Amino acid sequence: MNTNRILGSIARLVRAQWLGLLALVLVLSGGAAYAAVAKDSVVSKSIKNGQVKTVDLKDGAVTGAKVAPDTLTGDDIDESTLVGAGNAGNASTLGGLSPSAYARSTVYKTEAATDAGTALGDGTFAKAMACNAGDILLSGGPASIANTSEVLESFPTPGSTNSWSVRIDKNAQTDAFTVVILCLDQVA
Repeated sequence: MNTNRILGSIARLVRAQWLGLLALVLVLSGGAAYAAVAKDSVVSKSIKNGQVKTVDLKDGAVTGAKVAPDTLTGDDIDESTLVGAGNAGNASTLGGLSPSAYARSTVYKTEAATDAGTALGDGTFAKAMACNAGDILLSGGPASIANTSEVLESFPTPGSTNSWSVRIDKNAQTDAFTVVILCLDQVA
């Protein structure tokens, strides 16, 4: 008899609390199986990994923001959509110019005459050499200096963008020297 009383109590409890019991069952079972899904919609749990194909996607559904960086290659990219795509098919030009067009200038070496240089009031001697007008000085320095002479200064000539100056102390010896420079020929 005691069992009948217990079963009767459980039956009354179930009748009174059936909605709560249903909610408890849904929560404990994950609930997804009972959740309503909008018409023509799919939830992630319904898709087996790797089974969504291109034809399954709506046009425009995958945007650049949804693609991981550096994951697209070759056939994934329509080159005609790239900026500057007019030259995309011709790798031998850049901006319509051939590689040699970017090396329009040539470097040349020139040097001053080998002589005593110009005597300065302090007993030293100076000499300068300049690139051709419009060309750019790259580097310079003294050359053919006797081992008894001392280089005091060697630098781009002040106030000039294409000349190099050298000043030496000959230490009371005879010395004929020169200045050698490297210039960039500016072709128009």
